[in-house]
Amino acid sequence: MNRTPFENAAQAIAWIDGLRYASEKNGLDNMRALAAALGDPQDKLRCVHVAGTNGKGSTCALLERMLRECGLKTGLYTSPYLMRYSERMRVNGEPIGDADFTQLAERVREAAEALAERGIKPTWFELGTALALMWFAEERVDAAVIEVGLGGRLDATNIISPEICLIGPIGLEHTKQLGDTLEQIAFEKAGIIKPGVPVAVQRQQTVSVRNVFRDIARGRGAALCDLAERIPENVSCHARGAEFDYNGHHARIALAGRHQVDNACLALAGLDLLREKGWRLDEEKAMRGLEAAVWPARLEWLDGRTLIDGAHNAHGARALAEYVREFLPGRRVVCLTGMMKDKDTDECARILAGMADAAVATQIDYPRALPCEALAAQLNAHGLSAEAIADEARALIRARELAGEDGVVLICGSLYLAGDMRLMLKDDGGRL
Repeated sequence: MNRTPFENAAQAIAWIDGLRYASEKNGLDNMRALAAALGDPQDKLRCVHVAGTNGKGSTCALLERMLRECGLKTGLYTSPYLMRYSERMRVNGEPIGDADFTQLAERVREAAEALAERGIKPTWFELGTALALMWFAEERVDAAVIEVGLGGRLDATNIISPEICLIGPIGLEHTKQLGDTLEQIAFEKAGIIKPGVPVAVQRQQTVSVRNVFRDIARGRGAALCDLAERIPENVSCHARGAEFDYNGHHARIALAGRHQVDNACLALAGLDLLREKGWRLDEEKAMRGLEAAVWPARLEWLDGRTLIDGAHNAHGARALAEYVREFLPGRRVVCLTGMMKDKDTDECARILAGMADAAVATQIDYPRALPCEALAAQLNAHGLSAEAIADEARALIRARELAGEDGVVLICGSLYLAGDMRLMLKDDGGRL
């Protein structure tokens, strides 16, 4: 086929993004066909597979940093990105470079076009996943930590054969795709559990959800580590991190919020499972890596009066509210928020109304975004004084006016908004 090669990464990313709504998912068949056309790079990798409704990105970041500190060359694949597409795939903590991305995208496009002639049309997420797996294989990483995109059972990442699996907390999200009960969603997440592959599962909301994981793990002969039976002890949280003991580890993290202790415990459980499989992972180095781990836009202070968090569903909003109550008592809190219309926006608005003094709803530049006027109406209906300002920069200025010199602007509601604001504030040096 005659076509002009990509000149740069921007063109390659535009090609992938342009296919976001161009094809429909077809189980794992299309992803397997794409991977096969590219030489099955996933078979050259030792992987950790991580699923869950909330916290899986943080868990991935914590585990990857521990493995890297132990001397392993690491790959990390996460989604969505905050500011730049390249953030989704990293080797030893560094995003993929433009030259590598452009060259690999060209090979992925060639394979995709050949498959299209056979009626096989991979989705944009499958294309990005294949590219990341290729890069990790060519970089010969020692360990690849792979975050599930959506669900688990039919997610593009589920073509890997992992060393271990980790599953975070389950909540009601993406109900159209995954089911409208916690048990149905747990079944989809449990789809990453492989025969004979150890799995660790974070504490869950209900016994029935725990039973889903227990039954599936037992049926597949997978040893199950249920963190409901291993509670962290001596937990001490502060505004910018925590210290605790878990299963013989004395741990410190620089990620804020009580929920991050649970995410860290899941990462530590992963460390223990890898050791049981014979991986040599030094304890002192691993704990140093755990403490050094960062994960942007998760209760991240950009300055003394701007706090940004990617909370985008009710589960995340409740964790955020707990942090605000514990560490911001007496301070005026103004929420700058935007949400996707396929989330439980009314419940999120109710939670925000219970922890903030005022709010500014803004318009995220994304097809699924809820109109800011509708979000402001929901916030007002729950008793929180809220304004709607579509322009994000103007909304930020207004939120700072409402917060005053001693107040806090809390940016939350969507990772897309968190990324926009983080990029805006960093480009402007925080002066907006």
